[in-house]
Amino acid sequence: MELLFPSNIYCISCGSIIDNSRVYSLCDNCARMFHWATGRTCEKCGKILQDDYIHNVCADCRETERFFKKGYTCVQYGIKERKLLLSFKYGGKLFIGEKIAEAMADRLRDENIKADIIIPVPMNRKKQKKRGYNQAEIISGFLSKKTEIPYSAKLLTRTEDTAAMSKLAPAERRMNMEGAFSVPFNAAKKLNGKSILLVDDIYTTGSTADACSKSLMESGACEVCVVTFAAGANLMEWDNAAAQVCG
Repeated sequence: MELLFPSNIYCISCGSIIDNSRVYSLCDNCARMFHWATGRTCEKCGKILQDDYIHNVCADCRETERFFKKGYTCVQYGIKERKLLLSFKYGGKLFIGEKIAEAMADRLRDENIKADIIIPVPMNRKKQKKRGYNQAEIISGFLSKKTEIPYSAKLLTRTEDTAAMSKLAPAERRMNMEGAFSVPFNAAKKLNGKSILLVDDIYTTGSTADACSKSLMESGACEVCVVTFAAGANLMEWDNAAAQVCG
């Protein structure tokens, strides 16, 4: 299929003609417009932090206990990033998953991250049946090949089809995710003492990552790191200004 329909002759973001020298199959213009996580990031979840933000962790991580050790992301979720992920998740363009995995593999290499097992975040079963695939599994498969870290989608399952998260407040998201994931009884021994790399396409408040990480840690994993392609913005932009006003 790659010979018949090469995935690296068109920009995966805008469709412009490119050659195979372009990193992640992005044209130069789109690559410049993406918000790459090359500057300050949250020391816990990896979200991009504003240059004038006075803390080393984002607003969400300051207020929430995390069950994962650390998170890493490639880009901040914006208009261009959203369009790309929508094409991947809903447009059936599964080849984009390989390019996303390339970016994630580079991020992990930059941070010198090692792990024993790659595990994708399980998807809502009804949504997966309708869509036909779990985007986190697609990314994980490619990421496994690029990092040579074994991958399994059978070590973590979704036990509840939770409500859609997009319209829920952070506290509601955490409640929505409680008990949503579990480790099958016969899989727990495979996690014992293992370092896990939990994979998803996007990180927002961290509720899903926390719920997955909690289940993995309770089943014997020694640590869980989270890697995503995109992460939401640190929304507390007023925090620094408020601190200055208050003296």
